[in-house]
Amino acid sequence: MHYHLTAILLLLSFPFCKAQSSLGEKRISESTNVEYLVSLPKGYQTDGNGSAMILFLHGGDGSNTKHHPKKYAAEAGIEMDFMVVAPKCASGCNWSSFNFDALLTEVTDQFNVDKERIYVTGYSYGGYGTWSAISRHPQWFAAAVPIAGGGNTDVVCNAKNVAVWAFHGDKDSVTSYTQSKRLIEKLQTCEAKAKLETFEGADHWIWPAIYKDQRLYDWLSKQTNTQSH
Repeated sequence: MHYHLTAILLLLSFPFCKAQSSLGEKRISESTNVEYLVSLPKGYQTDGNGSAMILFLHGGDGSNTKHHPKKYAAEAGIEMDFMVVAPKCASGCNWSSFNFDALLTEVTDQFNVDKERIYVTGYSYGGYGTWSAISRHPQWFAAAVPIAGGGNTDVVCNAKNVAVWAFHGDKDSVTSYTQSKRLIEKLQTCEAKAKLETFEGADHWIWPAIYKDQRLYDWLSKQTNTQSH
């Protein structure tokens, strides 16, 4: 019995807790009443130049930690120079009607964020959320990375000033590849800076490879928002 108790205590002291805490401090938004994680970059300062920020939207699994970009970046040996805010859209919450304006106003009031370098990304259901966020609140974002998602082509040109790099597998059995294709084509007719990277032969679950790719973070770092608040 003593041996088993010791083993359990050792397991509990190992990386799960550390991994959880490394993804940020848990907070409750005063404006939207949603829980979110906020992770600050290594060089974060409370004054001077603000930090670039990634808003991360989880998928239909409902977890804002399971596929967190910072987790995958760490696995790839990438040190992210971004603040990451990861809201949890639980019961009664929907990315398509989520009040991104209220959450981002609150976060940028509380933290030293460079408002010209706010980015949004999400996978699957969060990919839909990413398209929704830039279509409804484009003024906040310098760039967006929707993964295996979809959206409304009728309103997507609202986001013509947001740089978009979409990713989708052309054999996606959950969200049709044509969703991303149509949205990007529509943005291109609006003369937006938009591109689609196709994962040939790939099904739905492509985001781990994307969040482990240094190219993504290098590209985001180059995008700035001249329409920012």
